[in-house]
Amino acid sequence: MNSASISQLVDRAIQVAQQQRRIPRATYRLQMHEGFNLRNAIEIVPYLNELGISHLYVSSLLTACAGSRHGYDIVDHSRLNPELGTEDDLQQLAKELHDRQMGLILDVVPNHMHIGPENEWWMDILESGPASKFADYFDIAWRNHPRETLHGKVLLPILDEPYGKAIRAGRLRPFFADGTFGISIDQNRLPIDPRTYLMFLEPALSSFRLDRPDDDIAVLELQSIVTAVRHLPPRNDMEPAHVTEARAEVLVIKRRLRDLVQQVPEIQGHFENAANQLAGELGSPDSFSGLIELLDAQAYRPCFWRVALDEINYRRFFDVNDLAAVAAESVEVFEAIHVKPFQWLREGIVDGLRIDHVDGLLNPAEYLERLQKYHLLSCAQLICEKQADLHTGDGDIDKPWPELRSLVLDELDQRPTVERGLYVVVEKILGTNESFPKSWTCDGTTGYEFLNDVNGLFVDIDKEEALTRVYTRFTGQADDFEDITYSGKLQILRTSMTSELSVLAHRLDRLAQADWGTRDFTLNGLRHALEEFIACFPVYRSYIVDEASPSDKIVIARAARRARLRNPQVGREVFDFIRDTLLLKSPPGGTATPEYVQQQKRFAGKFQQLTAPIMAKGVEDTALYRFNRLVSLNEVGGEPAQYGRTTDELHSTFVARAATSPFALSPLATHDTKRADDVRARINVISELPDEWERRIHEWRKLTHQFKIEVDDGQIAPDMNEEYLIYQTLIGTWSGDLAQVQADTYVKRIQAYFLKAVREAKVHSSWINPQEDYDAAISQFIASILTSSSAEDFRQSLDQFVRLIEEPGRMNSLAQVLIRCTAPGVPDIYQGTETWDDSLVDPDNRRPVDYHNLRLGQQRIKAFIGSPVGTRKEQLSQLMNCLDAKQFVTHVVLQLRVSFPELFRDGEYIPLEVTGPDSSHVFGFLRRDSHTTVLVLIPRLVAGLASRNEQNILTTLSQLTADLVLPESGLCGGWTNVFTGEVIDLPNVRIPVGTIFDKCPVGLLFLNR
Repeated sequence: MNSASISQLVDRAIQVAQQQRRIPRATYRLQMHEGFNLRNAIEIVPYLNELGISHLYVSSLLTACAGSRHGYDIVDHSRLNPELGTEDDLQQLAKELHDRQMGLILDVVPNHMHIGPENEWWMDILESGPASKFADYFDIAWRNHPRETLHGKVLLPILDEPYGKAIRAGRLRPFFADGTFGISIDQNRLPIDPRTYLMFLEPALSSFRLDRPDDDIAVLELQSIVTAVRHLPPRNDMEPAHVTEARAEVLVIKRRLRDLVQQVPEIQGHFENAANQLAGELGSPDSFSGLIELLDAQAYRPCFWRVALDEINYRRFFDVNDLAAVAAESVEVFEAIHVKPFQWLREGIVDGLRIDHVDGLLNPAEYLERLQKYHLLSCAQLICEKQADLHTGDGDIDKPWPELRSLVLDELDQRPTVERGLYVVVEKILGTNESFPKSWTCDGTTGYEFLNDVNGLFVDIDKEEALTRVYTRFTGQADDFEDITYSGKLQILRTSMTSELSVLAHRLDRLAQADWGTRDFTLNGLRHALEEFIACFPVYRSYIVDEASPSDKIVIARAARRARLRNPQVGREVFDFIRDTLLLKSPPGGTATPEYVQQQKRFAGKFQQLTAPIMAKGVEDTALYRFNRLVSLNEVGGEPAQYGRTTDELHSTFVARAATSPFALSPLATHDTKRADDVRARINVISELPDEWERRIHEWRKLTHQFKIEVDDGQIAPDMNEEYLIYQTLIGTWSGDLAQVQADTYVKRIQAYFLKAVREAKVHSSWINPQEDYDAAISQFIASILTSSSAEDFRQSLDQFVRLIEEPGRMNSLAQVLIRCTAPGVPDIYQGTETWDDSLVDPDNRRPVDYHNLRLGQQRIKAFIGSPVGTRKEQLSQLMNCLDAKQFVTHVVLQLRVSFPELFRDGEYIPLEVTGPDSSHVFGFLRRDSHTTVLVLIPRLVAGLASRNEQNILTTLSQLTADLVLPESGLCGGWTNVFTGEVIDLPNVRIPVGTIFDKCPVGLLFLNR
C-alpha cells in the first residue's frame, strides 16, 4: 500500500471511531473485587437499566494483588483478574449491557503497579537490575540517586525491623526451588542475580562430586553449568548484544538446573545444604558473612521500611512503598500497560475509559493524545482484520496488519490534530479558579469540582463569620486553612517523601553548578528553598513540556511569591532561580546549552510529578483532617477556605461547563470521597444554625467530659479539635432508632473512621509513628459516649439536634440529586448511593450494597409512577418523607434523560432569575434544545424556614415569597410536572415558586414545543 492508501485507512478508522463513540447518558460506578465480581455485575444490569443508567463504570479489571479490594494494585496488565471472573464472564457482561443499549467504561491505572512476587516485571528487575528488559518500565533512579551505594540497585523497603536485626533473627534465608536460587524473607521470595549462583553451585559441586567419578554425566553437567555462570557478562555491562546474550543464557542455565534435579533428585540436597551454609546460624554473628556477601551482590538492597522515607530510589504512588510508578511516557511501556484495554475496545466490550491519577504522568497531554491515536490504531486494525472494503487507487488492503501497523502510526503522528474518537475522562483535581487544560484530548474530569461546587450551594455564606467564631472558641484553633495546608505539605516533605525531595534537590543543584551565575547556591539552600516552593504551590501541578503556558506562569509566579513572603530571611534569588528553571528560562550566566535545557525540562517534569502527591498527602490526607470548621467542605478537590457558593457562582460554573466539558462526569460521591453526599448534606445545615450548634456542642462537651482519657504528660484524648470533628461526624451519620446489632456495627464504624482520621491528621498519632495509647483512648471515648448508660443524656440531646436538622438535610440531598441529574455533564452514581447513604471515607464507603432492597424500592417506585396522576400528587408528600425518596428522584430524572437524551447532552443551560424576599432560598435553571425545555427548581438553606408558623418545610416551600422569571413569553403554557405527572399552566413569565413546590420539595417540569 502507498501513502495515499494508508491515509485512507486512517480516515476510515476515524469514521469507525466516530461511529462507535458513545457519550454516556448516566454512569454507575462499581468497585470490583472477589466479593463482587463480574457475575455479580451481570445480575444487577437489569436493575441499572430500569434505573436509567446507560453505562456501567467499573474499577480496574486487570490482575491485581491477591485479595485486592480496589484493583489499583495491578501486577499484570496483560490478564483479566481471575478473582473477578473469566473472559467469558466479561463477554457475557458486555452482551447483557449491549442487549439493553448500555455500555461499559473501564478504569485504567497507567501510573503505578504493585511490586510483589506476582509482578513478573519487578521480579525480573530484582534479578537483573539495570540489565533487565523492564529496567526502564519503572521510574527508578539507577544512577542519579544521592547515595552512590544505591547506583545500579533498587532500595527494597520490605522489612518490618532494621536490616541487622532481621539478619541476626535468621529471617533472610537463601533457597533453591524450580531451577532457581533466591532469598526468602518470611513469606516473600526474591530472585537473585544468576551471576551469584556460584555461591551455591561451587560448594554444591564440591560435595556432589565426592562420591562420584570425574566422568559422571551429572557431575560434568553441573560443572558445565558452573562454567556457563562464570561466563555471564557482568551485570553492569550494558552493551545491547551482551545484555541479550546474558538473558538467553540465563534462561538456558535455569532450564538445565531444573532438568538436572529431575534427572538426579539427590542433587537437590546439595543445593539446599549450600543454601543453609550461606544462611548462617542463630547466635553466631560471624556465620552471616556469606549471606551478607550474597545480599550485597544483588541488584536490590533489602531494608527496614522506614529507610524509604529518606532513601527510596524509585518513584512511588504517593508514599506507598509497594506501589511503584511506571514510565508511561515510554511508547513501549504505554503499549504494555494498555494491551488489554485496547483489546477490549477493539472487541467492543469496553466503550470508554477513566484514567486514574492523570497528574502522576510525566506529560498528561501527550499521554491522552497517544490514547486517542492508539484507539484509532485499534480501529484500523479492526478494519484490516475484518478485511473491510477500502477501495483506493491502488486496490484494497493488501498487507497483513503487523506490516501495516507502523505505517498507520506514522500517518497518525504526521497529522497535526488527533480526532477525539474515544470517550475518556480523567481523575483530575482542579484548584480554586483553575481551568481544565484545553489541550487535553479527553472529555473532562471525573467531577470532583462538580461535587464541591454543588455541595457549596447548600452552605450559608452569610453566617461564615459566626460559625468560624464558634469553631475557634470551642477548639482554640485560629490558624486558617492556607496555613494548615502549608504546614501539612511541609510535614509530608520532611517525613514520608523526603527522599523524593532530596533527588529533586540534587537535580536542581546540578543545574545551579552548571552556570557561573548560580554556582554559589548550596545544596542545602536549594533543598530548603525547593521545599518551601512546593509547600506554597497553589495547585496540584503545572504542565510544562517545551514551554510554559500562561496559566503555568501564573501558578509558578504565585508559588515563588508565597515562598518569598513566608521566608523573608532567604534571599529572593534562590526562589527566582527555581521559578526561572521551571519556566525554562536561560541561566543568569548566559545562554542555555541544549544539554542545560534538557536538564531543565527533566527537572520541570520531575517537579510536576512531585507537587501532585505532596498536595494530595498534605491536603487530602492531612489538612482536611485538621481544619474542622465545617467538615462537609473537607472533600477531595474541595477548598474549605472557600465557604460555599452563591447562586450566581454556580450558574457561571455550569455555563462554563456546558461550553467546555459537557460530557464530564457529575458525581455526588465516589470511592474516594471523605463523606457520602447525604452526610455532607446534613452537616451543611450547621452552617445555617451557628447559635444552636454552639449551644449544643458546649452542652455535649459537659456531658461527655467524664469519658475523656489522660494519655501522656497530661494530654487529654480527644483534644478539642478532634472532639469537634466527632460531634459533626455523629450528627452526619446518626440514626436514633438503630437495633442493638446495628448500633454495635455503628460504633465500630465510627471507631474505625476516627482511627484513620487521627492518624491522617498526624497531630497525636500517624501511620508512620502510631501512638497506640492515644488511638485506644479515642476509640474508648467513642464507645463510651455511644453505649454507656452514663451517656444517655448526651445521646438524647444528640438525637434531638439530629431531628432538628434531619429534614433540611434530606431536602439538601434531594436538591443535589436533581442538580446532578439535570445540570451539564453526565450524572455519575457511586454504587448504592441512589438511596440514602451514611458512609464515611474508605473502607466504610465500600461496604456491600443491598441490591435486593434497591430492587424492591424500585418496584415500589414504578408502582407509584404507574398510579393515576391525582393519586400520585396526593401521595407524593408521603413518599418524599420515606426511604425511597432519593431513589425516586434519581429514577424519575434519569428516565427523563432516557426520553430526551439530546436535550441533556447538547441542550443550552440557561440560568433563571429569582426575585422576592425569599429568593436566596431558591436556585433554578432551564435546559433547552429546539424541541424541549426542562425547568429545574430546587430549595436551598431551608433550615430557617421550618420555624415559620410551626409548619413543616414542604408546606413552607409552597408559601415562599419568591418569583421565578422565565426568559421569554414563549415558555408560558402547559408544563408537565415530572414528579406528579400533572400539567401545570404557567401563563406568565413571572411564576410564584410555590406553584412548583406544591407537594414536592424539588421541581422538575418539561415543555414540548
